[in-house]
Amino acid sequence: MYQAFKANAVLGWKMDGNWAPPLVYLFIALLTPAASVLILVFMYMVILGDSSETAFISFIMAGSSVFIFVRMVFQGFGWAVVEDREHYKLLRYIYVVPVPFSVQLFGRSVSKIGISIIGSAMTIAAGYLFLHIPFRVGGIDWGMFCGAFILGLIGCLAMGWILAGVMLLTDRMGWVMVEGVAGVLFLLSGAVIPLSVLPDFLASIGKFIPITYWAELWRLALYGKAAAFSLPGVAVSELWLWLTVLTGGSLIFAFFWNKAVDRIARQWGRIEVETFY
Repeated sequence: MYQAFKANAVLGWKMDGNWAPPLVYLFIALLTPAASVLILVFMYMVILGDSSETAFISFIMAGSSVFIFVRMVFQGFGWAVVEDREHYKLLRYIYVVPVPFSVQLFGRSVSKIGISIIGSAMTIAAGYLFLHIPFRVGGIDWGMFCGAFILGLIGCLAMGWILAGVMLLTDRMGWVMVEGVAGVLFLLSGAVIPLSVLPDFLASIGKFIPITYWAELWRLALYGKAAAFSLPGVAVSELWLWLTVLTGGSLIFAFFWNKAVDRIARQWGRIEVETFY
């Protein structure tokens, strides 16, 4: 399984960047997430008219740096299904390989995770170097930062795995769903809008998304309590508890969901279908 995972990781990188030298591809790939973050920040600074106010800017920077992973991981999982089935027409052959399809999906997403790590680091560094957003007193809490990253990324991968199952049952235009779901999560996870200002029913949904707690823990780890106001009144121990429980729940649901989807896809002939328009 390790060899299959490694081979798919290399394949994913080559498929994404085979049109340009690695450094050129990496530069282009990072433009979109970095530009999206800076657009939000500068919009806020123009509206505020006072760049000395950094609490909400740091809130946006931390949330956006987390959301880079969500968007890229969703693309890695969702597009892998569509590309292999509709574009390369290889999904039927990949499916008969004696390696679980999920292992191949996770391998294909490695390059997306690598780009996300660099993009997230660049976002945080840009906030410090160019926007002069100070880190928390005493420096970054690396234990909280790394722990939240590990748990949050696992939860993000689980949601990407669930999305891949959905893509297996939809037609080639299902790629729109990748962007659509990512956009909904951008709102509901409190990436740039605190849950406390959303309508109650939307905020309630957001509280069951592991990304919400990952983002809030990163705000605490990077910038302190001043930037962590998406979930006011929630203790740090509760943030850890919810992140752990929701990450575990997402993994369990993803496992059983994809077992069911695999059975349905085989019965409906979705493995070999080519949905041309």
